[in-house]
Amino acid sequence: MRMNRKERKHIAHIRKSRGYSFERDIIERYRTAGWWCYRTGSSSSYLPDVLAINDIKGELVALEAKSGTSDHLYVGWDQISRNIFVAEGFKRYPERKVVLAFKFLSKRKNREGGYATRELKEYFKLFSRELYERYKGKVISCHYGRGCPELPDYIPPFKIKQNKKSIN
Repeated sequence: MRMNRKERKHIAHIRKSRGYSFERDIIERYRTAGWWCYRTGSSSSYLPDVLAINDIKGELVALEAKSGTSDHLYVGWDQISRNIFVAEGFKRYPERKVVLAFKFLSKRKNREGGYATRELKEYFKLFSRELYERYKGKVISCHYGRGCPELPDYIPPFKIKQNKKSIN
């Protein structure tokens, strides 16, 4: 069954609102942990989704956030490269990190048109400068069950949510 334009617009709005909600949640968690944190702009701006700074530790995090109900979430190379570009521009901070954050929602649409519940999962992955050449031009994929085993974990200064329980 094909969707009409209005239905496609509605679905796109829902997807964007999930992403914005995840970004706002990350910002609140960083701020609660004592960091300066801000959403830096829309998807069309040449900026990361979230920029977090800790002046005491001398640390800056440029973060790209993805949220969805599917089994795979993707980050394009253009998004990764813009985060690297922004992070490298802040030479004042000795620790500059690019982080990819993935949130797999607990509600998932099934083939029958209804919803199935599953465990909520979040993955925070570090994209270090050393990985730049290996992944240049590629899309990073994160899987609901496996995560992104090829990327090292990033331990944020707050609790990672897993089905209403904290693992951190």
